[in-house]
Amino acid sequence: MIMKSKGQILVFEQVLLFSIGIIILITSFALFIMYQNYYITETAQDQLTQVKEYVLSHIIKLCEESDLETSVVLTIPERIGNSFYRISMSNIGINITLEPEGKINEFSTLYGLNETFSFSGMVISDKGKIVIYKKRNSIIIQ
Repeated sequence: MIMKSKGQILVFEQVLLFSIGIIILITSFALFIMYQNYYITETAQDQLTQVKEYVLSHIIKLCEESDLETSVVLTIPERIGNSFYRISMSNIGINITLEPEGKINEFSTLYGLNETFSFSGMVISDKGKIVIYKKRNSIIIQ
């Protein structure tokens, strides 16, 4: 009877050890997935900020131009984190949104330029280029 009990304790010990190993494996996997999602989101946010600043700096340069009609062609990344993004502009400001989720976006006001100029337009990043037009007091993005 004592021998049977020893065998059961050994099996129970091995099952318990195996279960603890599986729990550690699942916890580690979940933790790494959580960190991966966090860093993907942060990287996408940083890249959207860089694109926003790049486009916004060229809009400001166009507003400072003395020519009544001019344009600039900008090369932008086609994708950020394997997703296209949408750049839209209005008199409120410029907004860059990651598609199709729309959860990650960047917004900026136009630093008071909307008092002098009218802003409009929307473009998707799939072509890798955008054109910004200045026509008198209108700035249009396409």
